[in-house]
Amino acid sequence: MMRSNSIFRRATGSAHVIALLIVFSGSQPALACSYTEAPEAVGQTSGQYFAKLMTGAASYVDLVLVEDDGTRPLGQPDTNIITVRTIARLKGNSADRFSLFGRGLTLKADAATVSKAPLLHFTSDTGQVTPFAYNEERQGQLIPQPGRPSAPGRPPSTSCSPPLLAAETGRFYVVMRGYDGHLLNEFQIGSTRVPAFGFVPVTLDADDFWLGAVSRAVQTSPSSAKPRALLNLRPGSNPGVVEAVIRKEGVRIRAAYFRDGNLIDEVRPADGETQAPWLTRAAAFAGQRSKGGIGDPNHSAAEHIRAKLGPLQLYGNGLGYEVAQAFVASVRQTQKRSETRSLIALEIDSSVDTFVRQPFVTESAPLSRSPSGLAQIEGETEAAQFDRIQRIERDIWLLNGGNGNRQGTLP
Repeated sequence: MMRSNSIFRRATGSAHVIALLIVFSGSQPALACSYTEAPEAVGQTSGQYFAKLMTGAASYVDLVLVEDDGTRPLGQPDTNIITVRTIARLKGNSADRFSLFGRGLTLKADAATVSKAPLLHFTSDTGQVTPFAYNEERQGQLIPQPGRPSAPGRPPSTSCSPPLLAAETGRFYVVMRGYDGHLLNEFQIGSTRVPAFGFVPVTLDADDFWLGAVSRAVQTSPSSAKPRALLNLRPGSNPGVVEAVIRKEGVRIRAAYFRDGNLIDEVRPADGETQAPWLTRAAAFAGQRSKGGIGDPNHSAAEHIRAKLGPLQLYGNGLGYEVAQAFVASVRQTQKRSETRSLIALEIDSSVDTFVRQPFVTESAPLSRSPSGLAQIEGETEAAQFDRIQRIERDIWLLNGGNGNRQGTLP
């Protein structure tokens, strides 16, 4: 078993494990870690075991689409901010859009390698399995302010650190986050802290079982945790005034929520950034990231899904159609966005009861989003289900560029 105070350990190990770390972490060969035992691929049994434990430890579990992985045109620095859109809420009431810190893979040579990377685990002599660290989120700067560098977060990474999470625009991922909204990097098994599979690409291939294992784990172990209460704000509240009142009480704002049509956008800076005022800059940031970077995520996702659909699949079953149906619903939701963006709620690092009597607060309540899961194909009869499937396939065809449509829109 691994040491409780370290995700990785140094020793001597097989060459393929060293090569695996070089690929995923970008470490130089001279600095690569090796192991006394080689990790092995997570199978159905260990996958279901890990999925049950990790979904239990997470406050938010979502199937997401990467709208913008932070990659920018040649000559412009990458943002290292991954913007995702929630396709299905498997656990918790996540916003429709939120961000994570990581590196972009769009147009990168190693994108296919990382997207196909297997989940791995160690097995002790007694048969106990321990997750091999897949990746982790390391906080950067979401809303940098001149002259105010972000406070240090986790210790500097080394060749033995888990690789930084990486994503590609237009691809689907299963995301697990903790109660503070940050990626679930670690969780507890007994008395030991072990790495979590917090950000995993979903290929929808026949041998990719992680989304199915997570979905079943959530369904069989419903959450008993109460959603986090937010300060719901009156329309037109001044962000600068609101933040000044809250900070005067020694309280920090962890996240801001903006309504954009039917879409609710979460802006959550790094912990260090919340030590200084940032709320007035958040709305502009949310508007900028809605425009995205390189690539059309809806087209790329439809291109990815379309290969998983068709007569060879089990009609009305299979994750391909379930994801496609949820994805189409998400696209239609984004098409209902408006030109106006309003601040509607705040999450703070203190009890909301302190501010419920402030004139800018309407109530304290959780975000008005609830778990939606992956819906089965609609229709009571086989004919109705087949009709529904044909409509899903047509929508995916259009989003994939069918009939010359490359704008990511649906009729």
